[in-house]
Amino acid sequence: MNHTMEVKDIVNDQELDIAWGNADFGNNDKRHIIKHAVLKCASGYYTGRTAKNIIIELGLAYERWELTPKGKQYLFAAFSNGISI
Repeated sequence: MNHTMEVKDIVNDQELDIAWGNADFGNNDKRHIIKHAVLKCASGYYTGRTAKNIIIELGLAYERWELTPKGKQYLFAAFSNGISI
């Protein structure tokens, strides 16, 4: 099976905007923040509370700071540079 998964296939813009709420990370792109928060979670590093809460609300991580299957898909899609799965 040759399927390229895009981050927007996993978390669409509307879901991201709802979870994001009024969070303010300056001029940083929302998806840049999310992909690095997911990477930190997968690597055992902590991120700030706001980013953590956003990725938990998006269903990318559990409260116990572990990636969900959806989070693992997002991580791969965010860093795979178009490699097919």
